[in-house]
Amino acid sequence: MLYYTEICLSPYEVPGEQSICIYISGCCNKCKNCHYPELQLPDYGDILSNRISDMIDLYHSQATCVCFLGEGRGRQKEKEELVRLAKSAQQNGLKTCLYCGRDTFIEEWMKGFDYSNYSVTRENRP
Repeated sequence: MLYYTEICLSPYEVPGEQSICIYISGCCNKCKNCHYPELQLPDYGDILSNRISDMIDLYHSQATCVCFLGEGRGRQKEKEELVRLAKSAQQNGLKTCLYCGRDTFIEEWMKGFDYSNYSVTRENRP
């Protein structure tokens, strides 16, 4: 189950899009000097699936994209939930974006998002 800490409307996260940004807690990256350490707490905030429809309804007329900032603890059920939530947003005419923050290439489950962003370290650059 995914939890979120806050939402905002932003033109900055996805170039050319006005995004509903959803900050997801449970981050396992443990980045040094993390700018938002509360996101590392598991089960912190409110249950995302209980509120995402309200978020989309509230901002639909102002947004073109839903941007998920984080992927929770990265468990399979959470990945499946993110894909399901992204499909729901897309059915409402919105594009979707995932910022996972991990050092990885696009994984199969991430291909359902219109935009995916990840970190590429020197070791795994093409």
